[in-house]
Formats: sequence, C-alpha cells, structure tokens
Amino acid sequence: MRFLMNTPVTSMLFAVVLDVIAGDPKSLWHPVMGVGKLIHLLERSLYREKDTPSLRKRKGILLVLIGSTTVTLFVYAMLALAFKVSFWLYYLLSVYFLWTGLAGRTLKQEGLNVHRALIENQLKEARKRLSMLVSRQTEVMSEEEVIKAAVETVSENTSDGILAPLFFGVLFGPCGMWLYKTVNTMDSMVGYKNQRYFDFGWCAAKTDDVLNFIPARLTAWFILFSAPIEGRSLKRAIEVYQKYKNCHESPNAGHPESAAAGVLGISLGGNAVYFGKPLYKPALGEAEKEPEPSDIVKTVRMMERAYMMSAVMFIMVTAMGRWVLHV
Repeated sequence: MRFLMNTPVTSMLFAVVLDVIAGDPKSLWHPVMGVGKLIHLLERSLYREKDTPSLRKRKGILLVLIGSTTVTLFVYAMLALAFKVSFWLYYLLSVYFLWTGLAGRTLKQEGLNVHRALIENQLKEARKRLSMLVSRQTEVMSEEEVIKAAVETVSENTSDGILAPLFFGVLFGPCGMWLYKTVNTMDSMVGYKNQRYFDFGWCAAKTDDVLNFIPARLTAWFILFSAPIEGRSLKRAIEVYQKYKNCHESPNAGHPESAAAGVLGISLGGNAVYFGKPLYKPALGEAEKEPEPSDIVKTVRMMERAYMMSAVMFIMVTAMGRWVLHV
C-alpha cells in the first residue's frame, strides 16, 4: 500500500503537461468509458420502477459504494501488478491514470468551439457544440443564453474536471483521483432531481457535493485572481463573489460561477430547460454589461490560469510535505 501513497510527484507533473499539450488520449482506451459502462450496468441491475423511495435511496447508496470501490480497486490492482513487473511500468501507468483524469485541454477546446461558432454567426452550430458540454436542452437557446451557459459550464468544470482531480490526485495518487472521478461521473449520470433519479441519485449527488467542497472554493479564488489581468477590479470581483456564491441550488457550483461572473461583470443564471422541464436558475452576479462571445474566451483564459496556479501549488505543497515527512 505504501507505494501507492508515495507516487512520485513528477508523475502528476507529467500528467498535467500531457493534458495541456495533448488533451484526452482519443486513440487509447479511456478509463471514463469503463466507469460510464460500469455505472450504467449497476443502474440496470439495481433500479426498479416499482421500488419505494426509501428502497431506491438505499440502492443508490449501493450504487456509490459498489461503483467507487470497484473502480478504486481496479486502479489499485493494475498499479500493484505493474509495480511487481517494473517500477517504470508502474510509473508510466500512474502517469496514464493521472493524465486521463484531467480535462483541461478538452474543456478549453469545447468552450472555444462554442465561441468560434458564435463569432461566425452560426447560432445553430453553437447550440450543438454547447450540447456536448451541458445537460440542459440547447435547441432553442438565444445567443445570450448560449454565452451564459458556456461561461457557467467552463467555470464550474474548472473545479469538477481540473482542480478536484488534481486535488485528490496529489493527495492520494491515481486511486484517489479515480475514486473522485467515479463519484463525479455518477453524479453527472444519475444525480438529477427528476422522477427517476430524485431518490436513486441522492447518494451520488451528496457524495459529489462533499468531495467538491474544498476544490470548488479553491477554484473560485483562483478565478478571482484573474480579475486584474482581465482589466477588472479584484475588490469588485470579490464583492460580487461574496454576495452571490451561495445563491446557486448546488452548494458548490455557485462558487466558481459567481467568481467568473464577478470577473466578467455579467449576470449568470436565468431560465433553462432540463429533460423537457423548465427550470429557473437564480441570478449569479450583476449585469454591468451584456454577455458577449468574448466572455467565453475570457472564461477559458481564467480556467487556464486557475489550472496552472493550482497545479504548481498542489505539486509544490505535496513535494514539500513528503520531503518533511520522509514519505
């Protein structure tokens, strides 16, 4: 077990470099594909329409326990077997698992794809591109709604797809990162407040909230540090963040989103449609100007800065901690 807790810090550094340069390894098997198939299989095995709400909730707890344990043990077993063969095989596999747990370049590309479609006056294409990033329905969105949704998802996923995996990766290695990724993927698949998942997805949603508590708040502050670079008063951005950070339905998503709104000087939230049902999302931020396509680019830049600052901080702190503790 010790070797898993002593994953070389350089493996995370290489993983970040690979993510920034290459993004997701599309030509290789990606662990998220396996996690998604596992969750789908478990859902089919556990979920029954006839179950009572309390039984669905208990089965949802089983989903989280079985799913997260299975993935974590799989990563552990793969690394343990690799370690027995060769340290370098173990090292390369560690880098691979850490690399595939990060989504910085992919998030950047998808966000910029939405921006590119908008500046080319291809609203239909922008909606299509946005649909790859969000679970809400995009078919009838206005340009302003597309911009706001893109800013929201890029800022929120700066936490979910980058800082949180980094956080758990530097603390607990690939096993910790993929335990988090499994819970986060479950939340994205079953963590909805509709008739099917209200009870069954309750545990996945709550567990994801707990795991994202620290990363979401760190993300918000890393985003806020971009204010002076984007020509915005840091003091004003912080004021907006402090005012709106708890207005979101999610205990975590409102933090990076309101931080982004504070830096951009726009108001996020408003009407959205999820699975055919309209939902009003409370306003985050103050409308000092109308949302513009360039706000998506600014949010991507804020994401990149948060990524680099957090990676440097997490890796340095972990390296120093291990040096002090001799682990």
